[in-house]
Amino acid sequence: MRLEIRVPDWARSVYSDLTDMHRAPHPVDAGKVARFTLELPDDVRFEYAFVDGDGRVRADPDRGANGANPWYPEVTEVRGPAYRPHPLADPPASEPAWRVRRHKLASRASGGDRRVTVVSPPDVAGPLPVVVLHDGVAYQRLARAADVLAELVRQGRGRPAHLAFLEPGDRQVEYAWDERHVRFVHDEVRPLVAEHHATGAGWWALGASLGGLAAATLALHAPEDWTGIVAQGGAFLGTPDDRRHHGTDASWLADRLEGGAGAHLRWVLDVGRLDWLHPVNQRVRDALADHGADVAFAERSAGHNWGCWRDGLADALTIALRP
Repeated sequence: MRLEIRVPDWARSVYSDLTDMHRAPHPVDAGKVARFTLELPDDVRFEYAFVDGDGRVRADPDRGANGANPWYPEVTEVRGPAYRPHPLADPPASEPAWRVRRHKLASRASGGDRRVTVVSPPDVAGPLPVVVLHDGVAYQRLARAADVLAELVRQGRGRPAHLAFLEPGDRQVEYAWDERHVRFVHDEVRPLVAEHHATGAGWWALGASLGGLAAATLALHAPEDWTGIVAQGGAFLGTPDDRRHHGTDASWLADRLEGGAGAHLRWVLDVGRLDWLHPVNQRVRDALADHGADVAFAERSAGHNWGCWRDGLADALTIALRP
C-alpha cells in the first residue's frame, strides 16, 4: 500500500515503526518537503507520530490519535487493506471468571515489596503448567492474557495453566542480565507459586521486549527448571558489558545459543517485520534450529508495540500450551 503523509508546519521530526520510534527519528521540514509517501505491505499495522519544536510527540492532525500505544499516547495507527486483527486480540471475558490470587512478597533479592498476581482456571484438579509473565500489568490489562488463555482452553486449543504476573521496579535494569531478578524469580517467585498452587506440569517464562530477554536469561540460568520460553519482540541485542539494545550487532543471547545453550528447551519467538529487533530474532531462531531445538517463529507486518504482541499472543500460547 502507498501511504501519503502531509508534514504539519509545526513538525520537526517523525517517529514511526520505520525509525524505531524515538531511537532514530527522521527530521522533517514542511517548508522543504510538504508531503512524503511510504510503501508499506498491504497487511501492515503501522504506527507513527510527529515531534514538534518543544519535543512533544503529537499525532498526525490529518488522521488523529487513533492508536493504542501506552508508550506514545499521541500516535497515529494505519492499517493496510489486507490487515486483519487476530480474533483473540480482543478476547471475550472468561466465563466463569478465572480465579485471581494476589501475593505480596517482602523480596530480599529485589530489596523491597513486590506483588505477584496468579490467575488460575476454575475447577481444574491436579497439577498445571505455570507461565511466568514479565510486565504483568501490561499482559493483564493490555493483552488480557488470562482471557486469551481461557478462550483457548474453551476451544480445546490450549491447556489450562497458572499465569503468574510479575511487576518490575525498574525494568530497564532488572530485565537486562540482572542477577537480582534471577534470584527473585528462582528463589522467591517459584517457591511462592508452588506453595499456594498445584504445579508440577512444567514452567514457561514469557515476556515482551526486555521481558523477552529476561525470560530467556532465566531459562538459560537454570535450564533444568524450565520447559520453554515465549518472547515477543525479544530485546536480544546487547551484552552484560554493553547494555545497548539498539545501535549494536552484539548479542549475548545469540552467542550463547550458537554455542549450543538452551537447545533442549522449547522456544516460541514472535516479532514484527518492522521491528528493529527482527534481524536478531531471526539470528536467535537460526541458532536454535542449527542445534535441533524445538523453535516456533512467527512474524507479521508490524513494529515493536503492544498492538503487534496482542495479535501474536494467542498463537504463542497455543504453541506453548498445546493440548
